[in-house]
Amino acid sequence: MNDQAAAKAPGIAGVLVRIHDKAGIGAVLSLYWFLFWLLNGFDKFFNADTFYGVNFKMGLENVMLPALGMPTSLAWPLAIIVGVIEVVLGLLFLVSLAAFVTRKPHRYEVGTACIGLSVLFFALLTAGAILFGERGHVMTQGLFIGTLLVSALTLHVSKKASA
Repeated sequence: MNDQAAAKAPGIAGVLVRIHDKAGIGAVLSLYWFLFWLLNGFDKFFNADTFYGVNFKMGLENVMLPALGMPTSLAWPLAIIVGVIEVVLGLLFLVSLAAFVTRKPHRYEVGTACIGLSVLFFALLTAGAILFGERGHVMTQGLFIGTLLVSALTLHVSKKASA
C-alpha cells in the first residue's frame, strides 16, 4: 500500500498499515528469531537458575551424558559450544533485521539463509537428543523446525508479494 492510501486509512487500520509499511514481516520475524537465539544462547552461560527455569548444563550432567556413559565433565564445554552457536545465530538474525529495516536488496536471501542455518542447528540438536534418549526434546525441536519452515514460507510469500 502506498503512503497516500496509508495516510487515508481510518483508525487502527491506518496505524497497522503504517507499521506494515515501515517494518514488514521480514523485520518482525528477524526480531523474533534474534531474541529467541540470543536469549537461549546467553542462557547456557548460567549455572544456576536461568531466564525461564531450564538448566541445560544440569540436564547434560544428570541425564544426557550418563545415558551414554560419558563423563559429566563434558557438560560445561558442551553447554558453552551450544551457547556460542546460539548467540552467533542470534547475531546473524540481527544482521537480517538490519537488512530488512534498511531495505537492502538481498534482505530476503539473508533472512532465508539465517533460517536455513537455524534448521540445520536444530537438526543437529535433534540428532543429539535422539542419542541421549531425550524424546521430549526431539518433539520440541521438531516444533521449532516447523516454525522456522513457516517463517521461511512467510518470507518467500512476502518477497513474491513485494515484487
